[in-house]
Amino acid sequence: CVEESERVLRILNTLMDVAEAETGMMKLRREPSDLATLLREVVELYSVVAEDRKVRVTVEGLSRCDVSVDPNRLRQVFANVVDNAIDAVRGRKNPHIAVRAALIGAELEISVADNGPGISSHYSKNIFNPFVSHKFSSGLGLPICREILQLHRGTIAYRPAIDSKPGYFELVFPLQDK
Repeated sequence: CVEESERVLRILNTLMDVAEAETGMMKLRREPSDLATLLREVVELYSVVAEDRKVRVTVEGLSRCDVSVDPNRLRQVFANVVDNAIDAVRGRKNPHIAVRAALIGAELEISVADNGPGISSHYSKNIFNPFVSHKFSSGLGLPICREILQLHRGTIAYRPAIDSKPGYFELVFPLQDK
């Protein structure tokens, strides 16, 4: 009962976050932060879960990248995407997640790829809409990620697999106000 109550409370809190973001009521608590450090912290936190599930996680290209952001909200975004990747490779042979970051012009691009089955084109068109759920989620994580990134003037997109390259999530952050 306690576990189920906590799960319902998390869903309700996430619904409140989505509603606040969609109505423009979500407030960011911006402060100078290093995006690479925030991402590294989340990857390290989830590495315990990944290790327990025998998932290999690689990280490339993380160099200092200072910008004024809400660090707690961005940790929430990074955690959701990394957690989804860990779930996506469940039961796969040699499960692997690759997190890459690159400075491209005045933007930081972060990609999170895994060797899971990918997201079908039918499903991928709607994954940023609330309640579009996969078997292991409530369908609220990606919509709140999108809203938080939009408040930071950033974007999130799913890039489908092409040839032998797996599909991946791409997060883009402007390093200066637009």
